Amino acid sequence: AFLGLAPMAQAEDANYGNIKENAQGSLIIHKHLNGDGNPIGTVDGEGANGNAGAAVAGVQFTAYPITGINLKDPADWNKVSALSAPGAIPDSACADPTNPKLDGYGFEAGMTSPDTDTSGAATISSMPVKAYLVCETKTPGNIVQKAKPFVVTIPHPNTAAKADGTWLYDVHVYPKNEKIEVAKTIEDQRNNGYVVGSKVRFPVSSTLPKLDDNSYYKYYQFKDTLDNRLKQVTATDVTLGGTQLNGGPDYTLGTDGQTVTVTFTQNGLNKLKDNPGQKLQAVFEGVVSEAGDGSINNTAQLISDTTYAEQPPAPETPPANPDNPPTTEQVTSKWGDLTIKKVDGNDRSGDKDGLKGAEFQIYKAKDAYADTCSPEADGQPLTINGESTFTTGEGGTINFKALFVSDSVQDTGRDNRVDAPHRCYVLVETKAPAGYVLPADASRAITVEPGAGVTQQVVIDNVKQSVPGLPLTGANGMLIL
Repeated sequence: AFLGLAPMAQAEDANYGNIKENAQGSLIIHKHLNGDGNPIGTVDGEGANGNAGAAVAGVQFTAYPITGINLKDPADWNKVSALSAPGAIPDSACADPTNPKLDGYGFEAGMTSPDTDTSGAATISSMPVKAYLVCETKTPGNIVQKAKPFVVTIPHPNTAAKADGTWLYDVHVYPKNEKIEVAKTIEDQRNNGYVVGSKVRFPVSSTLPKLDDNSYYKYYQFKDTLDNRLKQVTATDVTLGGTQLNGGPDYTLGTDGQTVTVTFTQNGLNKLKDNPGQKLQAVFEGVVSEAGDGSINNTAQLISDTTYAEQPPAPETPPANPDNPPTTEQVTSKWGDLTIKKVDGNDRSGDKDGLKGAEFQIYKAKDAYADTCSPEADGQPLTINGESTFTTGEGGTINFKALFVSDSVQDTGRDNRVDAPHRCYVLVETKAPAGYVLPADASRAITVEPGAGVTQQVVIDNVKQSVPGLPLTGANGMLIL
């Protein structure tokens, strides 16, 4: 067995001498990514010295019998030989895989393979003695460049160097693909803020593959549907190899509800083709409005396809719901909320009255992920809409609808601990309500956990100001006559 393909019954034994004109053969396809460029197998199924790339599952090929070539006629083998000349089979022959083109020839109905399996193998069986144009007619979404069309004959003359010179009726082929992948991360939250109203930014990137000279992108699109808790969703900072691309000339930005797309124009697609190996990136972002269940999850898709052509084709509209496109791993940004209540410390009732008019500031903690939070603040007070001081209203409460806890990205130097159960903040009372005094220690350590309502409400007492004593003893007055 070769390349994980189980031994199979021969459709017809190989032979010397005359072609068995009424025999039936098969095409055994071994589908892999580009390896080291050397052959990985031979037409008779034997191994070769090349290193195969990873097997590709889910690919279909269609073999179209060529009308006008009769392999039972010796003269028509000259036509087959002519098709081996450079350019005789244009790379664009299968640009429309359902309607192949080959100058001077027509086609009978195609014979389609099953999907290649996990070893990259598939077989088209019961193939009469004919010449066939073979097209890749179904390709997974992560394959950016299809295999070039090729012509095969059943039988095939096994006359390569060191081959046995027989007629082969079971013919092995090894078409290659170019794969594309997409990755996503989360920008360090210290760059964008820690409180409700801050942005969360998701860089999405892909390394561009090397396309064949006459292979061109039909479309190329990054697509990201952002969580409903993120408002003002958009994409920014679209770069190629670190150089900023221009919206309009190079790409268009689309928004449909929470779905944001970056779709490259003809000018942009040309730049992508001309820069293989470069990193293409777009940053998707939104503004945090609330904590919700605490986890803001995100994935993105890369939707692309190529075609072989003599000139770059006009860009096509990417499919709205492609079949299994390359998709990033999920990343998660975790947020919690915080409610504080200011109460009268002299109130001995079970449910103390809230005090309005108390002013607070909130800070990052110096040790943000300490097991036990301490009231040592780090840096300047955090701001929401430019305000850093927050005042209790009726009922004596302030609600911070979202405070950053952690995210799922592990990287040295980030202000983050992956899967942290909480994050520490410091709350500082800067002004007591009228008639009350600030506590002796106005700073308090706060432990924020992911999710709305998970962090326990923080209740802070204020006691009333002292005032001059009143004459309450009933002392005698004095009369002078």
